[in-house]
Amino acid sequence: MIHKKDIEIAYKNIKDDILKTPLVHSPKLSAISGANVYLKMEHLQITNSFKIRGVLTKLKSINKKDFNKTFVAASTGNHAAAFGYASDKFGFKGKLFLPKNIREEKLTAISKYAFETVLYGNSSMETERKAREYAKEIDGVLIHPYNDPEIIKGQGTIAIEIAEQFPEVDTVIVPIGGGGLISGICSYFSENNNVTIVGSQPINASEMEQSIKINKIVSPSKYSTIADAAAGGIEENSLTFTICKKQLSHVETIKEEDIKKAVAFLYKFHETTVEPTAALPVAALLNGDKYRNKNVVVVLTGKKINKQLLTEINKNYGDCY
Repeated sequence: MIHKKDIEIAYKNIKDDILKTPLVHSPKLSAISGANVYLKMEHLQITNSFKIRGVLTKLKSINKKDFNKTFVAASTGNHAAAFGYASDKFGFKGKLFLPKNIREEKLTAISKYAFETVLYGNSSMETERKAREYAKEIDGVLIHPYNDPEIIKGQGTIAIEIAEQFPEVDTVIVPIGGGGLISGICSYFSENNNVTIVGSQPINASEMEQSIKINKIVSPSKYSTIADAAAGGIEENSLTFTICKKQLSHVETIKEEDIKKAVAFLYKFHETTVEPTAALPVAALLNGDKYRNKNVVVVLTGKKINKQLLTEINKNYGDCY
């Protein structure tokens, strides 16, 4: 398992290469939910998502002689952008596998990076499996988006900042895709019984929630979701499943309409743009008062959203709150 001290070491290794993102109080969300709510603005991180933390941590753990090999990654978009940024910074040769249904705005965001891209698979799990096979075939270096202890340690560095910025925190709500981010946050706070970690997933792609329920990783959902960064399933034998099963309090599952409302809410009351996956924990708070009187941090994970989609969401849901 991963321990608090492992994440503290990771933070020392990368803190000069990342941004310490702001923690912003949300008066409106606090009033609606009855909780004292802060937003961890990780969508303002380098490459506009938390993913750079894990990628840099992984790269700094790799033997220098291996930098002559081809580095391989798979992604729905945000991990790809972090991989691209790192390839420019470290100068390694890379090959990136992307699912065929990757959103246009995310494909555009990574097109500036100088590595080969391959479209493969109809879900992120299929793409991840292909990337792992290819890396093994060529004796390359796999930079997995979540199923890697170093990646998890890096994502967990967000928890260090949360603890420093808001020592009174007792609840952290985090989106879940493959589970790298929430596994890192769980691992950091696991020795602190006063902090509860809650996951949030689209109801149409709630693989982690379902897997925990039956104690077995389920197949990727056949339903589509606007929160594409949280979709695609979990790799077999993933470390993230083991961590979440043991350390996660519970998972909130969110309807598609409520995800859109949360995106519009953040745009209206915080003048900030987030992608649908990042809005999942906000939607959880907008849905009721079960966190009343809690000191809550929600992690906003990314901001890559199609402009037309954002316009439509704000038009249809901008007056909900």
